[in-house]
Amino acid sequence: MERLYIYTGSFVVIGVSVGGPATRSLAAGDYSIPILLMTIGGAGMIVTAVYEALKTDPEEFTASALSTFTLVGAACLAILGTVLSAVSGA
Repeated sequence: MERLYIYTGSFVVIGVSVGGPATRSLAAGDYSIPILLMTIGGAGMIVTAVYEALKTDPEEFTASALSTFTLVGAACLAILGTVLSAVSGA
């Protein structure tokens, strides 16, 4: 698999993990500055990652293995945090 898609996919996962619960809170009527900023930030990460995946040539993409591994680890932690937050809130 191309490293570009792993890299940008990790950003999408983090964006969904941050913006998804915030968007759900907005839909439920809970309006606050932090929730609004999380929604905007999550959506921005998703849009930017998709744009970069479509714009960048996978053959020309350069990212070190360490940065890609770190970003994938961060995406896993973001998913874990979102799941634990949803389970503890239920």
